[in-house]
Formats: sequence, structure tokens, C-alpha cells
Amino acid sequence: MRVSTSPLRPILTATLVLAVGWMLSMIQPSAAGASVSEPTTDAAGAPRGEVFHEDFERAPDTGTPLSVRDYLGRSDMRFDADDFWTDRAACNGFILSASMTGAEPGDCLDVPSALAHVRALAGVLGILNGTDPRSNSVVAAYTQTNGPDGAVELETTTLVPLATGSGRFLTASVNVASLNCFATVPTALQLALRTPDGVEHPVSEQAIDPCTDDRAESFSHGGVPARAGHFTADASILVDATSIGVVMRNEQGSGFGNDHAFDDLSIVDVTPTLDVELSEDTAVVGETIRLRFVVRNTPELAAKAGWSVQAALPAGLTVAADPRPIASCSAEVTAPAPEADIAFTGDLAAGQESCTIEVDATPVARGAMTVAVAGDAVRGLDIGSQPALTAIDRVAIESPASGTLMESSRPTSAGTGEPGADITVRDGEGQTLCETTVDPSGRWSCASTVTVQSGEAVVRVEQTASGLSSTDETTYRVLVPALAVEGTVRLEIQGADGSWVPVEGETVTTDPGDRLRVIATVTNTGENALGDITLTETPGTHLACSSELIEPGTSAACTSAQPFVLTPAALEDGSFVHTFEAVLTGYSRAADQPATRSVTSADTGRLPLPDAPRVSTGALHTSLGIVWRVAPLEPQAPLARTGAEVTLSIGLLISGLLLVGGMLVGVNTRQGRRVRPPRG
Repeated sequence: MRVSTSPLRPILTATLVLAVGWMLSMIQPSAAGASVSEPTTDAAGAPRGEVFHEDFERAPDTGTPLSVRDYLGRSDMRFDADDFWTDRAACNGFILSASMTGAEPGDCLDVPSALAHVRALAGVLGILNGTDPRSNSVVAAYTQTNGPDGAVELETTTLVPLATGSGRFLTASVNVASLNCFATVPTALQLALRTPDGVEHPVSEQAIDPCTDDRAESFSHGGVPARAGHFTADASILVDATSIGVVMRNEQGSGFGNDHAFDDLSIVDVTPTLDVELSEDTAVVGETIRLRFVVRNTPELAAKAGWSVQAALPAGLTVAADPRPIASCSAEVTAPAPEADIAFTGDLAAGQESCTIEVDATPVARGAMTVAVAGDAVRGLDIGSQPALTAIDRVAIESPASGTLMESSRPTSAGTGEPGADITVRDGEGQTLCETTVDPSGRWSCASTVTVQSGEAVVRVEQTASGLSSTDETTYRVLVPALAVEGTVRLEIQGADGSWVPVEGETVTTDPGDRLRVIATVTNTGENALGDITLTETPGTHLACSSELIEPGTSAACTSAQPFVLTPAALEDGSFVHTFEAVLTGYSRAADQPATRSVTSADTGRLPLPDAPRVSTGALHTSLGIVWRVAPLEPQAPLARTGAEVTLSIGLLISGLLLVGGMLVGVNTRQGRRVRPPRG
């Protein structure tokens, strides 16, 4: 058996101790959408209830008063008192009601007024407790003579079984009525509880005196004025025993005053209630919230010393690195490192309504959880409200990573966050770059709708979800992509044997039906790697390039996918012009990024093609066309060709036309003329 006695003086200091916690109980996380647990008590702050109550109504209302030693109470409870307080001549220790007229010889020293006053006190207590004043039974303690101080005025002779279990706070209460308050000796009742080992544990600091106690009121019955009230002891004991008894002593034994009667002796369970509270019901992962444990006293506000809690937080919630523990009462708090228990032991002083113990906690994982204290994690407390917490993911930027290079004038930002949350991406000046929503998998991305410049850049992301916001930012480098290339072009003609022969010089002899193709060499002269290279030839043909990616300083060859055929109809016009205007399209790719996430922008430019064997330029949006004009040559000996005889020789002249921004810069055009062969 273990008993803790509550302090009989208010304790005004608070002690906080940081130490290593221990693991006894668990607080389990709840499933998503779980509700707050219901308290096990009737209501937060309400007494658990009476575990024993005696109203002395089993005594008869007729005949002569019954001695308390002869009274058989509820559950066959027996009572006793010290001899002075059972002395009928002293008008003590017998049970009567206002309607009782009989008396034994010598009762109250045969003073009729003394008996009349005790009967009046029985009526007053009936008014107080709401029963019939005429039949309400009380125990007389009118002190017609003097007795010892501190004697037992009443006690139970057998123990009361406790059905509420161990680790409960108990106190006692009694209804008392007094008269002759002008007398110099006041009533001074003290209540105590007796444990099975026979030890009395006082539960009163202030003696009960209806004449002076603010809890008493003025009453009158049968023309007799009195002061009466319901008095609960101002302290309690923490009991681990399975049974308990009650003792009431009177510090005064004098008969000059001290005139009273009592009724409704009770043992009351006054175990406080523990409510768990959170500063927020929704929090962002990684941010600090305040976790409060509120111990609420019962209405009588008796002192409660030695209650304790040891609790582990649910998965997903941990004690903050700096828990900042505080307590509003005398308490020893253990708020250790993360993942350990929170433990505390404390006292409520008499008159103190509650004690709040606070620590900082941090959600570390997304989800719904209940901060629930298990029943075996507390001693001397009933479990009250246990709050639910929803932790939402904070926003995080994954791309661009800090310090990395983004090759894009409109870079894409991406990361993680709370599903369904709104995302706003801004630059370092607060300008909105793009907005999006986190997808169900917890990911988001959006490309800037604003063109950025090369150099160091800052991106800030703000997430809004459930009325909460979280932010993240990073600094990275921007390299705006540019298609910086140079190129060379050559022509090849396909012979009868199917082989391709390079065209040398400005003139070549050809026959109708011969095919020409263009081979362009594209060299990347910029800082950006180029990918998905396509050259478009006018009219309507394409050049297939040998490389999908051209790194800076390297080249790729692009060849006509559909060679141009010199048809007789075309040659009959006397002048045929084929303009080759190659349009380069592609994208830049940062060399240090995976290919699957490499596309940062698309761009299109005119490939600068030469009018000489080689022309180099880095300008975009510049066109250089090659004009082929066909002119007949003077008849010469047939040009030997495999499998065919040339009947008409055609000279192919190559000249260049350079256009910059639509302005004609230079023209080198040779007019062709057609020469017919001699007749006959």
C-alpha cells in the first residue's frame, strides 16, 4: 500500500528538471480522420463521485436519540468516537431529528433548551441538504461540558471498499451547522482518512467552523438562527489501497461555544482530470507546436500532491530539440531528447484550479494522429480530452538544386509538397513566375512564364494548405540558351552507278534525271549543348543529321533525306532555280543534367550557310540561301557516264545569296542560257 498526502500549504514555486526519460506507456497514432478520445470521467474537472456517504437516516425519528455506537449504517457500517464525543450528558454523540421529542434521563444535562437547539440544528441541516427538515437525522455535538482537545468526534470502525481502483485522490466532506457563534470557543473540525495500516492522513489544513467559514450560510429553523454549510476538506491523499476509513476530530473540547451538529459524512473521489491540448490542430511537418498537459482540479479545489504522467508521443510527432518546458504549478518535468518519453510529477495547491505543463513538439511525418495518453501512463489522474493532429508536408524545392546550372530562359521548378496544396513560385524580387497545385503523389512542377536573364537567380516557393503556409527557396545559376552555330554546305550528284560524287567548282555537267543532294555540316560554337537537331530544306525536304546531340565545339553532318531530281520539264524552262534555305531547330541541354530532364527551352534559328567554301557566323535569325541555276553549255564530247549517253549537257552554276534581316547584302547571280544542239 502506498499513500501520498497532499500538501497542506500552497506551494508557490515551480521546479523544472531536464533529464533522460523512461518508457512505460505508449501513445498510439490514430488512423486518418480519427476523432478526439472521450474522457473517462463524467466531465472534465468534475469529481469522480462519492465512494462513501452516511446520512444517518437509518436512525429512528421517534423515541429517544440513538447513540452513534449503536447505529448501523449503510452496508452495515459501524461508527465510534472518543468517550467525550459519545457522552449523552454533554449532549454529544447521539442521533436525532427535529421531530423527535423523547430523551433519555440526563441527556444534555436535562437542559430542555439544549435539546431544542440540537433539534433545530437537525432542521437547519435538512434545509441545507434539501430533505424534510422535520425528519432529517443528525449527530449532536452540543458540548454541554468540557472535553479534551483533538479527540475523535466520529470515525468508521470498518474500512470502506474502494471500487475505483488504485492511484486515486480521496478526500472527505461533511455538513455542519453551528449556533452561539458569539461564544469564544469555535468549532474546529478536522477530517482525515485512515488507511488499512491504521495510519490517519489529514485532509484538512483549515479547521471547519461554520461560524467563520465563507462556505457557510445563515439559516433558521424553529426560530433558532444558525450557520450551516457543506464542507469539503481542502486537501486530499493519493491512495493505492483497496479500502479506506474516515475520521473526524475536533481540535476544541471546550463547552463554552463549540455548539454544533453534523450530517452527511462522505469520502469523495476527487481525482483531477488530465486534458491534452495542442496549440494547433493542423501543423506543417518540421515546424514547432506547443503541447500542453492541463491537470484540472475538481470543484472543491482541494490540494492534490504527487500525480504523475509518463507518455510517449505518437509516431510522426516528437519532442522538439529544445522543448522549452514550463509548468504553472509545483512540478518536476522531464522533457528529454526526441523519441523519448515526456514525464512529469506535480502538485496542485489548495484553491488552485489547474496546472499547465507545456513542451514544444515537432511533427516529423505527414498524417493524422491522436495524442492519446494511455490509462496506465498516469497516476492520480483521470484521462480527459486527447486531441487530434493533422500534419501536412511542407513544400520543398528539388529542382533547381542549390548552386546548379539551369540552361533556360524560362526554367522549370519542381519539388514536393502537401497533395492538393496551392504552389506559387516567385523570383528573388517577389515577381510571380508560375503557379500550380501539388498532385496526389505529393509532387509539383511548373515552368516560368516570365523570361529570366543569365546570371545568379533566386527562386522562392510558397505552399498554402489548410490555412497554413510553408516556404522554401534556393539560389542557382541561369544560362539562357542560344543556338550559336556555323556551317558549311556542299553538293553531291549521283551517278548512274548510284554513287554520289562531290560537286567541285561552280559548274558540273549533268543530265535530266540526275539527282542532287545537299550535305550540311553544323558546328556548335556556343556554350549550350544542342539536341534534337533538325534542318529543313526549302522546298519541303529535310536533312537527316548524324547526331542527336551536338556538344559545344563538336559538329554533325546533315544530309538531304530526299535528293532533288533534275527533271526535263524543269530544264525546258531555260532557267531553273532551287533555293536551299536550311532552318535549324533544337533545344539546349545542360550537360550536367540527366537527359530525361534536359529540355529547358525550344528555339529555332536560320543556319548560316556559306556562299563560299566556308562562312562562319554566330548570329541567329540570319538566312543564307544557295541558288542553283541551270544553264546549257556548248556541245562537247559526250561525258562518259556509266550506262548512259549524255544527249544534253547542262552546266550547274552555284552562287550565293546572303540575306540578313531581310536586307539584300550581296548578290552573285549568274544568268543561265539554254543552248540547243545542231539540227540534223
